[in-house]
Amino acid sequence: MATGTVAATCAWTWPNPAGKNDLREADVRFNIADYDFTRNPTSTCNGRYHDVLNTGTHEAGHIFGLGHVGSGHSNLTMYTKADRCEVKKRTLGRGDVMGLRSIY
Repeated sequence: MATGTVAATCAWTWPNPAGKNDLREADVRFNIADYDFTRNPTSTCNGRYHDVLNTGTHEAGHIFGLGHVGSGHSNLTMYTKADRCEVKKRTLGRGDVMGLRSIY
């Protein structure tokens, strides 16, 4: 896994001529070599840990076909970057939900 990558998702699909491809398999890999993960970051987190639920929700978005969103959308789960100790992206934002609705 590339240095600086917190987690990565690979998804394999079957072609579907009628619309979006059908998901066949997906794998998510957390970079535990370079990062520490926790389920319970506290006020004393000091930027050491990444929240596994925050990161997992973002990666699940990729499994369902969502890409990254960029500048101006840092409140969304699919924003390119997540700060250490951050938990606000455990749930989807309005833009994330709208993206899923456009796919499904």
